[in-house]
Amino acid sequence: MKYKKPMAVLVCVILVVSAGIWFYRGTTASSSVSEKDLFPVVRADFPQIISSSGLLEAKSSVQITPPQIAGERRFTLVRMIDEGTQVSEGDVLLEFDSADFSKRLRDAQTTFQNQEERLQQSRSNFDNQVRDNQLNLDQAQADLLKLTTKLNSQAELLSANDVAVARIQRDMAQTKVDSLTKKIRLMNESSQLQMQIDRSNLGHFKRQMEDLLDTMDSLIVRAPVAGVVIYHRDFNNEPPQLGQSSGPTNTILELPDLSTMRVKVLVDEIDAGKVKVGQRAQITVPALQGLQFDGKVIELSAILKQATFDRPQKIAEARIELDRGQDLSLLRPGMSANVQIKVGVIPNAVVISLSSIQERNGGSYVQVWRPDTKTLEWRQIELQTNDESSAVVRAGLDANEKIRSKPKI
Repeated sequence: MKYKKPMAVLVCVILVVSAGIWFYRGTTASSSVSEKDLFPVVRADFPQIISSSGLLEAKSSVQITPPQIAGERRFTLVRMIDEGTQVSEGDVLLEFDSADFSKRLRDAQTTFQNQEERLQQSRSNFDNQVRDNQLNLDQAQADLLKLTTKLNSQAELLSANDVAVARIQRDMAQTKVDSLTKKIRLMNESSQLQMQIDRSNLGHFKRQMEDLLDTMDSLIVRAPVAGVVIYHRDFNNEPPQLGQSSGPTNTILELPDLSTMRVKVLVDEIDAGKVKVGQRAQITVPALQGLQFDGKVIELSAILKQATFDRPQKIAEARIELDRGQDLSLLRPGMSANVQIKVGVIPNAVVISLSSIQERNGGSYVQVWRPDTKTLEWRQIELQTNDESSAVVRAGLDANEKIRSKPKI
């Protein structure tokens, strides 16, 4: 029992010494810290950045739809070029089922051939009739000439009765000539009219065949301009599929003008008031290993809307146009993009690296170099804002003080 009190005192001394060591190490650091671990606090103009994400789109894009064919409402897709293919003007992009039009063409060709045969038969029949009537007319004219000559040269030698008979025969011959002449004239007029009708019908069926041939050719859709093929997604973000049926106004592909690329971003309501047209922005595209591009805000919606049906948060739509003169050839509409919009500048701000700050007990701390004692001390600071790599200090640090780049206990 006589050893209990000295032991208790010894334990207390050890605890006090340990606490003192811990306190000393928590408030100061060894003077052996390397100069390379320190960096001076500086003042600089700090850009205020709003970060958002969005999708790439082309301001100018040629939309590819099924052909515009009168009376046709649905087209079945049977061939489609791969997405991302670089095409030249005139290259085949799409092909639609032509089975129904092929049947119509065969029917039209049969009708045309039948009509052509009928026309040829009608012409042959007419030629035969004209030839027969012409022979009859020639014979009637010869008979008329014979009777007229007989009356003129032999009237004095004939009896009155024979002259009367000859005159009757001549008049009948004249009537026959007149009748055949009129008949041939009417047949010619009728034949010409009928041939005009037949030619018109033949032309109609020929145009019908040509229209069907043009229609079948239009079912093979070719690129109107050079570009990169992009599939047009539906409301469920699904690309077009072979075998699907599309209306004449449904967009299936797009050929975007890659020199007019821009980003559509959604800006949170709390930041929307800070974004202005003309502000500069930096865009990174994760799919392209984080390639960075420059651009500017060209449009900001005046009306806020709900982000999605299941997110009540309000957002504004903004569009960032990428600067021309950059290599935009790898960009494709629909790619995700991260955008940082420079909405302002904090002038002459105290700026430090985020890595030099340690958060503890609900506060922000840095290790400040004390040149008089050659030690580091922990100091609480008040932050104003940060850009995920640097921070602006509102209070607690002055320019030209030195702090540890990565604080240690």
